[in-house]
Amino acid sequence: MLIFAKVFAILLSVLVISRSITDYKNKKESLEMTAFWVVIWAAIIVLAYYPQLIDKLIILVGGSRTGLGTLFGMGLVFVLFISYRIYVKANRIEKNLDSLSRNFTLIELKQKNKRSKK
Repeated sequence: MLIFAKVFAILLSVLVISRSITDYKNKKESLEMTAFWVVIWAAIIVLAYYPQLIDKLIILVGGSRTGLGTLFGMGLVFVLFISYRIYVKANRIEKNLDSLSRNFTLIELKQKNKRSKK
């Protein structure tokens, strides 16, 4: 199960990091958001390779070690991936709406100018 969790986390991480960098290069994402997602998913890769870091953090905070850590970790990775996808889609919809709004306004202005010239 642990090897599957590592592969799962690393595949999703590489996918998101590459997609985020590609979106930045295509000017679909800002530098800040690209950096944010790269740091988050790089941390997930580190935690996938060194899950004992999570155990040390849990003990440091005062909790006890649970046997379901791998399962919860995979769930967290999945939730982060879904939130990334939602963010990307919402950002694209926002940009499309902005573009449509501008184009509609330009069309209205052109029609007003034609009417006023008559």
